[in-house]
Amino acid sequence: MAVMTSMLAYLLSSCYKNKEDILTLPTTSFRADVVPIVVAGGCGCHNNGIGTRALQFSHADTVFFDAILARAFVLDTMARFDKHPGGGVIYFTPNQKAIITSWVANGAKDDGGGCTVTGAITYSKNILPLYTTTCKGSTCHGGLSLNLDYNKMVAEKVALSTMMNSAGSTGHKGPALSLSSCTTKTFLEWIAQGQPQ
Repeated sequence: MAVMTSMLAYLLSSCYKNKEDILTLPTTSFRADVVPIVVAGGCGCHNNGIGTRALQFSHADTVFFDAILARAFVLDTMARFDKHPGGGVIYFTPNQKAIITSWVANGAKDDGGGCTVTGAITYSKNILPLYTTTCKGSTCHGGLSLNLDYNKMVAEKVALSTMMNSAGSTGHKGPALSLSSCTTKTFLEWIAQGQPQ
């Protein structure tokens, strides 16, 4: 009995005690894990497409991070149910599904840092390119949803402010979005500057 008690005491005292390692679990990275899945492989229609109605996620060496972030719920649906909103047969591998669902379950955040927005921000120079790469598409604005132009964006100042202050989680008349800090900062600075054209 004494031997068993000694062994039990030894086993209990040798248990792992570094709780900090346990509390810091690995997370799924948007930039390192999710983006490579979306800009390659099965999402080919969304990358470097010319004349396609599919929303573009990349072109040449440019990745449109906000376009991917804004479709987190679509990517999650595709990963969970093998259902592509545009039809067709596009499937993620089991590993890709796990990465995407983990990223969405943890808030679909962009871990890419951010940017500094300075100088004059205008609709034609700064906002329109963001709108074109982030919001336009056959299932989004200019497709199933209302096409937005300068006047409509100016009229929707309150909704835009709400969207940008919440990184897209509130204020959007459609589903919640996930927007990068660069986009939100650019829109908010444009609004602060009086929404110049």
